[in-house]
Amino acid sequence: MGQVLVKIRIVPQEMEKFDQLKADVEESLKPYKVEEQPLAFGIVAIVASFVVEDKAGGTDLLEERAASLPNVSSVEILSADRI
Repeated sequence: MGQVLVKIRIVPQEMEKFDQLKADVEESLKPYKVEEQPLAFGIVAIVASFVVEDKAGGTDLLEERAASLPNVSSVEILSADRI
């Protein structure tokens, strides 16, 4: 099996708690890379990149773990590419 580079977008419920959410993502999920993505009307999303094993359900587990963090409004897989 190979590895997959997965990018997910995490949108916060409240922008006042954005910094805490970003810290939670970095600490709990241990992403390879974290970026901020402006959406609209002052809302900024977190785009986190991960390298995971290429296996069935690999991205589902990552999505569930991200969605379970406090102050998360939505989680979306942006891409999943073999590396």
